[in-house]
Amino acid sequence: MEGFVSLKELQKHAAEGDLWISIDEKVYDVTKYVSQHPGGVDTLLGVAGKDGTDDFNSVGHSDIAKEELKKYCVGRLSPEDVKILKASSETSTTSAFSLELIAVTSSIVAIIIYFLFSS
Repeated sequence: MEGFVSLKELQKHAAEGDLWISIDEKVYDVTKYVSQHPGGVDTLLGVAGKDGTDDFNSVGHSDIAKEELKKYCVGRLSPEDVKILKASSETSTTSAFSLELIAVTSSIVAIIIYFLFSS
């Protein structure tokens, strides 16, 4: 494994012919693997040049797949960029929760209004 890779550098490699992804703070050049990926090219393009940790972990890859991935490691995300990604992830989670809370609250209010005015 090489040294650190910046988020800016990772983002430059987001095409089928030049595809890097980040998983668990490590950066992988999977360009040569794209055609072999069981999920197809589109799956990898969806996380190209980005952090794909959640996507990778949600699929439940086998130990063999995890071992195969190690061959493509080109470095680690820089510590500064790891902080940026974590802060961004926390903001996204908070935003998604807020939207869900608003939707549920609006539904409850609508039901209460319906019953109040239909009686």
